[in-house]
Amino acid sequence: MYVSETYIRVRYGETDQMGYVYYGNYAMYYEVARVESLRKLGLTYKELESMGVMMPVLENHSRYLAAALYDDNLKIITTIREKPGCASGLSMIFLMKQVN
Repeated sequence: MYVSETYIRVRYGETDQMGYVYYGNYAMYYEVARVESLRKLGLTYKELESMGVMMPVLENHSRYLAAALYDDNLKIITTIREKPGCASGLSMIFLMKQVN
């Protein structure tokens, strides 16, 4: 099992007029965490693509327990439970927490 932590501060442009993160931006945060997790393993997404490895997102399920707000510092914990095989997909689990 592999676990990685990525931190993101919510920027003003990612929120609505009430200061809440627009729901569509959470997928962008997951993507940042996914790319940074790979980088910490010594792989860049660019290098993987040049080797012919493509990693399209096939499913995305989210459960929102609390809203993220403007200027919140978010910790995104990325977990890869098992090493992927050649033909199998890569499953990543993201847990996002406020760490102000």
